[in-house]
Amino acid sequence: MATPLLPKIVSFTETWHSEPYPLISPTRPELSAAGKNVAITGGGTGIGRATAIAFAQAGAKSVAIVGRRIDRLEATVAALKALDLDSSRTLPAATQILFEPADIRDRASITSALANIVRQVGGQIDIFVSNAGVLPADGPVVGYSEADLRDSLETNLLGAFNALQAFLPLAAPGAKVFNTSSGIAHWMPQPELPGVWAYAAAKIAAVRMFDYFAAENPGIHVVNIQPGIIATEVNPKITVGPDSVELPAHFLVWLASDEAKFLKDKFVWANWDVQELMARADEIRDSVLLRVTLNGVDM
Repeated sequence: MATPLLPKIVSFTETWHSEPYPLISPTRPELSAAGKNVAITGGGTGIGRATAIAFAQAGAKSVAIVGRRIDRLEATVAALKALDLDSSRTLPAATQILFEPADIRDRASITSALANIVRQVGGQIDIFVSNAGVLPADGPVVGYSEADLRDSLETNLLGAFNALQAFLPLAAPGAKVFNTSSGIAHWMPQPELPGVWAYAAAKIAAVRMFDYFAAENPGIHVVNIQPGIIATEVNPKITVGPDSVELPAHFLVWLASDEAKFLKDKFVWANWDVQELMARADEIRDSVLLRVTLNGVDM
């Protein structure tokens, strides 16, 4: 089983997590998602599936997943409906679980899917997780396949663009938007990760798009996240990742809580310790910390 060869990682917090921990547990009362309608693209597998489970555990009013493959969506919905929140009780009947098939590369498809979700849950979207993505083939810039580059941009950038167009008219006041990004969006090119520029280019472009979306819609809480390095279908080269798929899922539930208000418009890693982040809340909120910008230039 392969594990990824990683560049040196410098953590923003002294404590580094690869597994969920009590402070980000979806069952913490402080992280309750009660009354919230949650929609997740790419929700049928991997991080999206784990995130759907986590928000259900947090007691969301509804959890809706969107994806291209109906079999994956149906399997995730079945898993959610059979979910045990603890050893003695099942998922509350008040939590509505549903799915809509859609391809984020097709504007009409994702627009129809989100509109159908809103009609079924009888309310606007409070929490939107833009999670669907694709990992393109590796290769040097010169000689790279134009088709592979287009696929990366059409899914990772244009797909997220389409999702935002569909989401905004359906957003609840004070809605929260989370972009599942990647550390590759701000890493310098690394010898340990050769040829990943097509993925990096699409991801950094998407981050900047979400930054502009946040600036244009100040009433919406937007955060970009690096979810960790996880063995999921999107990356078949990694059969054992260093991070648990539940880590970003639980971290997203925490990000949606009042405890994480200070991270509005920031880029954060799911591996960072939330207690240490909260201890620096004022400093982070009132500075360019955790923004993707030009190193050494405060602008």
